[in-house]
Amino acid sequence: MKKLFLSMVVFLTLLSSNACSDSATNQDVVGKENTSNHVAARDFGKTVPVGINEENGTLKVSFILSAQFYEIKPSKENEEYISLIRQAIQNESPIHVFMKLNSNEIVKVEKGTEEDVKYFRSILTKEEKPELNKLTSVLPNVTTLNNMFTQIKNQSCGTSTASSPCITFRYAVDGCYARAHKMRQILVNNGYDCEKQFIYGNLKASTGSCCVSWNYHVAILVSYKNASGVTEKRIIDPSLFPNGPVTETTWRNACVNTSCGTASSSSYANTAGNIYYRSSTGSYLYDNSYINTNCVLTTFSSLSGCSPTPAPSVSHCGGIS
Repeated sequence: MKKLFLSMVVFLTLLSSNACSDSATNQDVVGKENTSNHVAARDFGKTVPVGINEENGTLKVSFILSAQFYEIKPSKENEEYISLIRQAIQNESPIHVFMKLNSNEIVKVEKGTEEDVKYFRSILTKEEKPELNKLTSVLPNVTTLNNMFTQIKNQSCGTSTASSPCITFRYAVDGCYARAHKMRQILVNNGYDCEKQFIYGNLKASTGSCCVSWNYHVAILVSYKNASGVTEKRIIDPSLFPNGPVTETTWRNACVNTSCGTASSSSYANTAGNIYYRSSTGSYLYDNSYINTNCVLTTFSSLSGCSPTPAPSVSHCGGIS
């Protein structure tokens, strides 16, 4: 699987190396003459859509790996593109996407080639890949749990205690998959393991200073022994809860914060800690080498709050953003 993910890095870097949502680096790769909407667009690359839902007259589209929503107008000129998106979701197959410059609006969609389909089906798997490492899956006490939380929070970007790459808790727009994987690595380095919990839906959350919208969110789920010796579980997610671990229910409720707008959860699932991404239908991606993890965190390391939105492209990392 390590070789498989590395091949994905090379493949997607070649496909999407020019895709970037930063205005200083965006390139007009389509141009007016090449889009039916006559709008200059950037090449978002080839990726697999996993959801499309209507909200306030706009269709919100989600893609594998990225937690952000992207939008396409339900207009007559977009009917063919919307049909391609729906077919790709049903078949779990790739499409080639073009976005309006400096925006999350989809302006053009092309069907993936047979080669694209074979490739993406080779990297998406329904099987969990067990690890050979013998790690302790239950922390011995609440003190150890809190110590692990402190170690993780000390790696937050903007602190003097963080090493490189720091963890981007202060920028929650996207990258939860990388934050969770880096948190898990800290546990592994201390001889412990954890699960991850993925929640899906039309999610909205408050960071304390602003609101973010996601199609899914993920954090680590850590088991520990309480004072009575009973095993309990807590979520560690300093992007939403900077003061300590919280219960699963508290965390999931924070992901559907209606003070930020209409929000709802469709489902949630626990996975093994080594899973990098889980789609809502149960397909997995892995990053055992932490290549994508570290690159995503580095890309977002200088950002804070809820801007920019959409997040900068991480296509150069080899992931599907």
